[in-house]
Amino acid sequence: MGNPFDPVYYSTVDEIYHCEWILACLARHELLKRSIRRLWPAGHPTRLVQVAGTAGKGSTCRFLEAGLALAGRSGAFSSPELFDFRERFSIGGTPVERGEVTRAWETRIRPLCIELALQGPEHVHYFHEVNILVALALFEEHGVEWAAVETAVGGRYDQTTALEVAATVLTNVGSDHEKELGHTPWQRALDKAGIARPGIPFFTGEKDPALRELIAAVCRSVGAPCHLQERAHVEALERLLAAAAPESFLSSAHQKWNAALCLEVLRALLPDLDPARAVESFETIQIPGRFWQVEEGLYADIAHNPDKVAAVAAEAERRFGDRGKIFVVGVTKDRPARAVLAPLVKLARVLIVTKAALDGQDPQKVKEEIDALGAGVLTLIVPKPAEAVQVARDLRHEQDVIVVTGDMDVIDEALNPDPYLRTINATVGWRGREEREAQATVQLKLP
Repeated sequence: MGNPFDPVYYSTVDEIYHCEWILACLARHELLKRSIRRLWPAGHPTRLVQVAGTAGKGSTCRFLEAGLALAGRSGAFSSPELFDFRERFSIGGTPVERGEVTRAWETRIRPLCIELALQGPEHVHYFHEVNILVALALFEEHGVEWAAVETAVGGRYDQTTALEVAATVLTNVGSDHEKELGHTPWQRALDKAGIARPGIPFFTGEKDPALRELIAAVCRSVGAPCHLQERAHVEALERLLAAAAPESFLSSAHQKWNAALCLEVLRALLPDLDPARAVESFETIQIPGRFWQVEEGLYADIAHNPDKVAAVAAEAERRFGDRGKIFVVGVTKDRPARAVLAPLVKLARVLIVTKAALDGQDPQKVKEEIDALGAGVLTLIVPKPAEAVQVARDLRHEQDVIVVTGDMDVIDEALNPDPYLRTINATVGWRGREEREAQATVQLKLP
């Protein structure tokens, strides 16, 4: 960039230009802080590590949870879930029980939320805020000493930034949520690096030199010690890592990069930590939806943006080589289908395009985007995800592998064994939708 990067001023101008949206976000932060003070007047007992980034947040939270367990009881809060809401809340690597979620909601969080709602609609807690409060209640109930918490979108204005934390982690800055975070990489980096706090160590696995400089500038501007991951950190992890099986979670290059980043975080937070024991703990983790083998020849991986899908493609090529590959794919929201699916088109014998009920893109339009790439791959449309998987099974040759990928909703509708949760997950937000849409229409018509 030609001029010196001034993160403070650029953030100031951006906030003023978008003050209605940003002040509303910051008000949500204050509301959440007040609720935490109400529930935990002496401060919440769990020490937290905030994790932001485009890809690898969930894996990073799991690595941190495993490593932090060496210093005491650990937990993690991440999203979205694969099949069951309770998967968002992990204690010692295991999702909490259903009854624990109900108890935390009914006895701790819901009464406070009702009390706040009686003060006016602007005091009603949003879904993400409720999740955070439920996570904190569960951490307290289980005596969790350390926990990793995942941002939802961005960083600076995500509600997790209202939490007091011991460290902040930015996995990387990729291409997703451009409408909320900005259409250029530096804008997205400025937002995500906004999790940096004065005096709190900040760690990032971002590889792009220009973005690394920008992130370091953000840290300097707020007085956050900045730790930039290097290739040497991965090499150090590899020296401690036992020979990983080809389908091990730690066998892929991008997961080694995530794990090496977490090892540096753990070294800083736990000076007496034995790195070899930390790496051993990393090897024990299992994450549903991360190249999960559903059955012989059928795999699933949650990936909804270009960076994550590229990682899926690289892993499929590494694991399966020249074997035929059938991809069942769905694209959601307004993501650019061509950019998202291009890495898969290069590898596929067959692409089956499906559609999630929640925010799924029209499969015909997605197919047209694939066809425009000119690869000549056989592309079929099967609108219902579960039926798309069955078609893939019918088309599969003996040496073929099937990979189902897309966001959580695609995987859920294709493979969730619980039909009741499958229905609930696919219809999130239906209550009150007509009223919200009508109100939005009225606001658009106002002068």
